[in-house]
Amino acid sequence: MWFAILITVLAAAGNNIGKVLQKQATRTLPRLVLNRTTLLLYFRSGLWVTGMLTDLGGALLMIVAFANAPVSVVQPVSGVGLVILLIFSHFYLKERLHWHEWVAAAVAFVGVLGLGVSAEPSHLEHPAISSWRVLGAFAAMVALL
Repeated sequence: MWFAILITVLAAAGNNIGKVLQKQATRTLPRLVLNRTTLLLYFRSGLWVTGMLTDLGGALLMIVAFANAPVSVVQPVSGVGLVILLIFSHFYLKERLHWHEWVAAAVAFVGVLGLGVSAEPSHLEHPAISSWRVLGAFAAMVALL
């Protein structure tokens, strides 16, 4: 089950970080209109393409998560993507966060860990991943950002 939870967290991170990168890129791009010139500007923007690929990578990881755990586990865990979005926005977009927003992010993350601990063992053959590894992966993602 921990494997699916870790994949879901990574998928949610990809989805949300990809959208932030695309939003950042649109600050220097024209309003999206479906004509050749505008579309070429978007596809030539490295930041926008990186955001798109990150978002798509997250979607592919989400498919892997759904293949390895029930929807009743994957969907609530994907909510941790908002925590990742909050942290990424703080460090990348330089948005200021209040102490209660940091507390809310910590509570949401602990809730995800609680869901993983309380979930029934998976019938699939994946090695057990300790909660420390999940916390380590989360800390590594924050450090990477």
